[in-house]
Formats: sequence, structure tokens, C-alpha cells
Amino acid sequence: MKLIFTAFIITLLLSCADYEITLNDQPLQLRKPVSVEFTVSDSSLSRCLSETLKAQIAIRIDDLHTLDCSFAGIKSLEGLEQFQGLVRVKLSGNELDDIGPLLSLGELAIADLEQNHDIPCQQLLVLESFIGTGLIHSRECKI
Repeated sequence: MKLIFTAFIITLLLSCADYEITLNDQPLQLRKPVSVEFTVSDSSLSRCLSETLKAQIAIRIDDLHTLDCSFAGIKSLEGLEQFQGLVRVKLSGNELDDIGPLLSLGELAIADLEQNHDIPCQQLLVLESFIGTGLIHSRECKI
């Protein structure tokens, strides 16, 4: 009898797995995580992006507005230009020597690049001309 009751409860729980929970017609929880396709060259950046997309339950690349990949061992931002919805990025404490992909993010307003001492000064000046006081960086740069 206990076995039948347990099987019945498990069946009920499994049958409810595909329901979507909403509040005022807005989903609170998606049925299944959506796989967002993207390609970046740096494996540490890829891992941070994947974790961030899962945590924020992003459906599209443009749904990602904030990215915090501090102290993640990132050496290259190549491919980050796909994420045109980014408004805030925190990339402090990495090993960046080129921030070119950040220059193509039209919505970018805040970029924390502290403790990345090999970024060319020219790139920092260009980024600063785009986002002004939203740029946070070490005063040391590569000439």
C-alpha cells in the first residue's frame, strides 16, 4: 500500500513539472531553462557568461544587461560584442590587454576595469569618451 501511495505522489509531482508559474500574466519561473547560443574565445569569459545567463533566466542575448565577471581569469573579451544589451560590466581583477569589444556596446554606461594594468591607454580614453564617469579603472595603463 505504501509503495502504491509513493508511486502516486511521485507521478503527481512529475506531472506538474511542465507548468509555468505566473503573477499578473508575468512568468515567475520558466518551465525549462532556455539555452542561449553565443561564442566567445576565452573559456573563463564563456563560463561566466553561461552562469550569469542561467542565474538571470535570460531568453535572448540582448536580455543580459549586467555582467559581473570580476577576478575570473579572463584574458580576452573577443565575442562580447554579441551582447548588445549590456549596460553594466564589472571586469576588475582580470588579465585584459584589449577592451575593443566594449567599444561596440552601444548601451554600455558603466564599466569597472580596475586591476587590469595592460589595457592600452588609448582604448581607455576612447571608452571614457563614450561613457564618461561610468568608467572605473586603475590609473595605470599600457602606453
